[in-house]
Amino acid sequence: MNTHTDIKMTDQLERELMKRELGPRSPAFVEDVKSAIAAVQSLVARLQNQARKAKVVFANG
Repeated sequence: MNTHTDIKMTDQLERELMKRELGPRSPAFVEDVKSAIAAVQSLVARLQNQARKAKVVFANG
């Protein structure tokens, strides 16, 4: 039983250490990630639109 308690305590200490090392995620970081995702989505949408236009021009010859 003592070994089981030691393992639980070690796990808890490791989790606390990781939280301290990583720190809380700042709202600015979250906004930066959201902004980057939006930029990629916009780029993909623009490329898809250009691909559709290219198909129309190619089809119309």
